[in-house]
Amino acid sequence: METNGFLALLWRIQRRVLEHARPCLEALGTRPQHVFLLAQAARGKRPGEIAQTLHLPPPNVSHLLGDLEEKGWIERRPDPKDRRRLLPELTPEGHRRLEAARRCLAEASARLLEKLAPEERKTLLFLLAKLEEEDG
Repeated sequence: METNGFLALLWRIQRRVLEHARPCLEALGTRPQHVFLLAQAARGKRPGEIAQTLHLPPPNVSHLLGDLEEKGWIERRPDPKDRRRLLPELTPEGHRRLEAARRCLAEASARLLEKLAPEERKTLLFLLAKLEEEDG
């Protein structure tokens, strides 16, 4: 399989998981982009780092963070390392929404993985983890 085929396959699988998760996420009042941003904010990442990690333009991240702030899921607080910058911090409701959204995604992933035998699932997850490892 050529590289483009591999990347297209990964993209289609991710889209399928998100399609399966969509009704559950919508019931929570969220979208996949919000979940990914909440997860990055929960790790203490600055907006610029979030933009870089998610491969999004910084203005898009700022807009999405504004959405999350309006929902009461994050608060922007001064960054202790650089008080000129604001650091997104999850509120208690933000933590609840993130955990609920992670359950939605886990259920959608499990539904897709049910197509594989237990040993196949174990092998697939092992191989994907191996591909994710940083080059040493």
